[in-house]
Amino acid sequence: MRLAALVLALVLAPLAGRAQPLADAPALSAPGAYAVGVRTLTFANPGQPDLLASDLANGKIARRDRVLPVTVWYPTAKPKAGAAVVRYMQPGTTPAAPPVFYRTGGAYPDAAPVSGQHFPLVVLSHGYRNWATSFADLAENLASKGYVVASIEHRDLEPKTLANPQLSFATTLITRVADQRFVIAELTRTAGEGPLRDVYDPDDIALVGYSMGGFGALTTLGAGLDPQGPLYKLAPFDLLKPFTTLDPDFAAGLPKGVKAMVALAPWGGAPPLRAWSAEGLAQVSVPTLLVVGDQDDVSGYDPGVAWLYANLAGADRRMLVYENARHNIALDGVTPAQAGDFKEIERHEEPVWRRDRILAINRHFITAFLDQNLKGDGAHGAYLAVPTPRAADGTWSLAPGASVGDRLAGPDDANTADYWPGFQRRWALGLRLLHAAPGSPPDAPR
Repeated sequence: MRLAALVLALVLAPLAGRAQPLADAPALSAPGAYAVGVRTLTFANPGQPDLLASDLANGKIARRDRVLPVTVWYPTAKPKAGAAVVRYMQPGTTPAAPPVFYRTGGAYPDAAPVSGQHFPLVVLSHGYRNWATSFADLAENLASKGYVVASIEHRDLEPKTLANPQLSFATTLITRVADQRFVIAELTRTAGEGPLRDVYDPDDIALVGYSMGGFGALTTLGAGLDPQGPLYKLAPFDLLKPFTTLDPDFAAGLPKGVKAMVALAPWGGAPPLRAWSAEGLAQVSVPTLLVVGDQDDVSGYDPGVAWLYANLAGADRRMLVYENARHNIALDGVTPAQAGDFKEIERHEEPVWRRDRILAINRHFITAFLDQNLKGDGAHGAYLAVPTPRAADGTWSLAPGASVGDRLAGPDDANTADYWPGFQRRWALGLRLLHAAPGSPPDAPR
């Protein structure tokens, strides 16, 4: 059955303009059976703080409607021959600057969605100074498998364009959680109307965040910021108070339909700007997948994301670790035009890992995690049950001179029971996957 599904995916993938999966990609990384449509929705969150327009010296905080474009990928029917695929645009460095084309995608702009099946909804939140479509590889892949993926354009301010560059990060701190909660609420409210009417299920949601998006996701889903912590003091005039338990509306504002969280290299766990207390993190109760490089020098590993994993004690959580990877374990990577620019490579790539390999592994594990928690798919969830925390410790014995070619280990295959399911022999390497149930002590991060 696995072979049949893979063949179907390979046949249908070109119909959606998507690249065929790598020959060494793990089992669940291949695209699904649906072609993918894409469109942009726009929401406006009224009365949000605007630090740039504020008189901070006199404590006067200006407020305005915060406009949030949201790029949405969704299953669509087979397109007509010759249908144009999307051209992804990177926002300009200032609000007035025009967007810049950077990559051709595999989705079809404004195609009619498959309606009436109420697909699970995935809300995606990018990192600091990234943009909504910089995770298009994952978004298109999930949409092809029967998800609706809504990626928020947070419009982070470019520090070099500001008279006071510190206002860029301060603005991000006070908007990430508000943006996420507002967009989830709006998508929930409008599920029965507009161009995506009856396409997704507002009671079956996952929140996926990278870096500052991961910081937002943890707080959005219940980890109130520590009002005594060092991070709280960075935002002026108690503007972070709504995201702490000091605010009586914080717990009441938890999104009701979110059933799972994926936090990719989430920022905020490491000193000196640790955002939460251990008690605050323990309030998160949704199943959680953390993904991190053990050499992450932005979010930190230990202390950092491994500390988050240890203290998310109220959640069933897993942590996928890329050995010898730094912070860039989520982005789509540089374009060919950027390949000669080290600044772009340093911002988007990894010094050790292949980008296509990272993307394939992320698709595999995120698919398994979301299918298990949003679709109740135990067969795909079984790919999370690895026999050894460290991939290199798995064994797949063969007789002398024997070969298995490109065969994948299977979760129900007794001959590969001691090897990571979904991977080819010799190819499950450089990874760790840890698991802890709610209330139980976590596996050791190393």
